[in-house]
Amino acid sequence: MAKILVVEDDPDIMRIMTHTLRAAGHVVIPAYGGEDALRKVKQHHPDLVLTDLAMPKMTGVEIIQQIKRDEATKTIPCLAVTAHVWEFLAHSAGDAGCDGYLAKPFTNRQLVEFVNKYLSASSGVDTAGGKNRSVIG
Repeated sequence: MAKILVVEDDPDIMRIMTHTLRAAGHVVIPAYGGEDALRKVKQHHPDLVLTDLAMPKMTGVEIIQQIKRDEATKTIPCLAVTAHVWEFLAHSAGDAGCDGYLAKPFTNRQLVEFVNKYLSASSGVDTAGGKNRSVIG
């Protein structure tokens, strides 16, 4: 299964997401905020980054922008988890390099389906020539 970097500042949500994704067979690397995420993305080079957007100090959009600007990490797919879908759209997270988003609240099943669907789709060929943005929620 995939190695997933989960970026979340809420310990309860982190615990739920980590448990759910591990139970689905994925390797989860937790990161509590932007600086931790950027350090761990370089250290572990995950298959996927799943980040909350609304965090103090550094937003998920800023994390994604920095990942996508770095030659060593720019090809890593980045997905957002947010309770603020309109904020996601208003901040042009897609323009920052975000490949998809999952709206909160979500069920454990929706989280696993979202991640697995995206991992499946990203390993295939995009015949439309555009980004493969997956949305569940």
